[in-house]
Amino acid sequence: MSLAYRVVFECPNGPHNINVQKKCSNVSLSESEVMKIFGNEDLSCTNPNCGWHGKASKTKVLRILRFDWVLAPAT
Repeated sequence: MSLAYRVVFECPNGPHNINVQKKCSNVSLSESEVMKIFGNEDLSCTNPNCGWHGKASKTKVLRILRFDWVLAPAT
């Protein structure tokens, strides 16, 4: 297992959520640390009526959720 985070960003075009997951060894993350790690990521809104795409740094962080990334066993 690896430590990972799911960050929920707010779409600039409306009240849509954009979810991004990434492995990270930090025990906790602040909003400023999230922007350092995720800020340059290209995001796209999955809402079919929106179509927004751009950098994560142009959005607002709504939630930061820590979880254990479970790796599938090698076969």
